[in-house]
Amino acid sequence: MLHRFFIILLFSSCTSVAAVDKTGIPGDTISTSNTSTDQKALRRTAINLIGSPYKYGGSSPNGFDCSGFTSYIYKTVLNVPLNRSSAEQSKMGKSVKTDELEIGDLVFFKLTPKGKINHVAMVVDGTDGNMVVIHSTSSSGVIMQDILASNYWKSKIVFAKRIL
Repeated sequence: MLHRFFIILLFSSCTSVAAVDKTGIPGDTISTSNTSTDQKALRRTAINLIGSPYKYGGSSPNGFDCSGFTSYIYKTVLNVPLNRSSAEQSKMGKSVKTDELEIGDLVFFKLTPKGKINHVAMVVDGTDGNMVVIHSTSSSGVIMQDILASNYWKSKIVFAKRIL
């Protein structure tokens, strides 16, 4: 019985998101000479929200869905209101090539083969061909991820937009 309790305790601690290590964040060493103050503020705020839970329709640190997360970041940092859904956000800003991404750019995805845009993520490192984003996923909440290293996400990219 003691062994069973220890195993359950061990596994339950692996899924905890209470403490998030934000050291060694990708992009910490990127050159910031061309990065605007607004971009730095967007990135810093997004990083501070890593570990926030996912909540369908959520738009606060108590729980975010993907578009609620991007809306919150832009409104909080720059007082720039974004449309509430990822499909509506995809109609904002100007198109940008995915190999020319900058901090704060939004990347849009279709998670189903047919249909409309249904996911959005914010770029925090677009240098040297990287596509590191922070986004809120239904499985993990707010996370940082190298999209190009993920076969799942990489295959679902549709386009990117620049809001700034």
